[in-house]
Amino acid sequence: MAAPASGGGSAVSVLAPNGRRHTVKVTPSTVLLQVLEDTCQRQDFNPSEYDLKFQRSVLDLSLQWRFANLPNNAKLEMVPASRSRVGPENTVRIALQLDDGSRLQDTFCSGQTLWELLSRFPQTRTGTRWCATLTWRSCSRPGPKSCLTSSSR
Repeated sequence: MAAPASGGGSAVSVLAPNGRRHTVKVTPSTVLLQVLEDTCQRQDFNPSEYDLKFQRSVLDLSLQWRFANLPNNAKLEMVPASRSRVGPENTVRIALQLDDGSRLQDTFCSGQTLWELLSRFPQTRTGTRWCATLTWRSCSRPGPKSCLTSSSR
């Protein structure tokens, strides 16, 4: 079992499925997936098979510690993952709306970068080449606070 984190930094305690606790020292920029991976490495578990749970909520492992709304010395629990985070089944459908009203859509793996995504769109457009200028703007509709928009040239 790991020793508790020392000093004035934040720490989190993770209960593994084998009943052992592991204390992980975290910084504000520590991603929750790193906490899970560190615990799984110490306890010999596969991190792709587990999620982290705080009280009754399964946590978003892509969040940094500062955005997770967790208290210092939070007690987390490893639970079986409800869905896999790896593999070809993790695909997302992306649509790019152009100024002329046309819409380009394609399916991508969730691990692809924004550059890979954008470089694939010209190949899906038949007959014409286009160049997209991407900008961030505020959305007037409910949901995310910003949207990715494009303009074609």
